[in-house]
Amino acid sequence: MSGIIDISQLNTPPEKHELETAKYFSKLGKDVVFILPSNIPGVYRPDIKMDGIEWEIKCPQGKSKRTIEKNYHKAALQSKNIIFDLRRIELPEKDCISQLEQEFYDKHTKRLLVIKKNEELISLE
Repeated sequence: MSGIIDISQLNTPPEKHELETAKYFSKLGKDVVFILPSNIPGVYRPDIKMDGIEWEIKCPQGKSKRTIEKNYHKAALQSKNIIFDLRRIELPEKDCISQLEQEFYDKHTKRLLVIKKNEELISLE
């Protein structure tokens, strides 16, 4: 059973990669509601609400050693619940997951969901 994807709060469509991540969770039966971004400079909001929890989505594309670290730091400013979709990244997946685990335990994030390239889901709490 598929969940719904609600973009009604947005003034513009979500980024393509964020929508692909939402579709992934919708196929798992989750209802995903996109949250209107803040228009106040310096105030950040998570991208979506899923299961009553606000989540920040990151779908990194870079190939620098610091790609994961930089994206994680940005995400942690927006939410304690983070989704990393690794399906677009050019770095070795094993290295990305290792870096994400380190960031998760160092930053005291509440929840981290990682979508692997093979679409397997890893959950850290």
